[in-house]
Amino acid sequence: MTGAHGDIRLVVNGSQCDGHGICALVMPERISLDTWGYATVDPAALTDPRMIALARRVVRACPANALTLIGDPRASVSTPKVRVKL
Repeated sequence: MTGAHGDIRLVVNGSQCDGHGICALVMPERISLDTWGYATVDPAALTDPRMIALARRVVRACPANALTLIGDPRASVSTPKVRVKL
């Protein structure tokens, strides 16, 4: 998927990231952790179908719901995960 209207990008909401680090374990090609353990995402568009599938997996794996795929035509519109802090 390329072009101005077909770009799929993985983005992190820094205010939601809790620094679990699962994302960097699942997708080290595009996600690294900063000094404090919070996710930093490569802003380049995802074009490889394998990377897009992996990005969908990492979005689902994030316990803080801090990752989103922008421009994904297969983005889920289901109810988001609910997390409870004790």
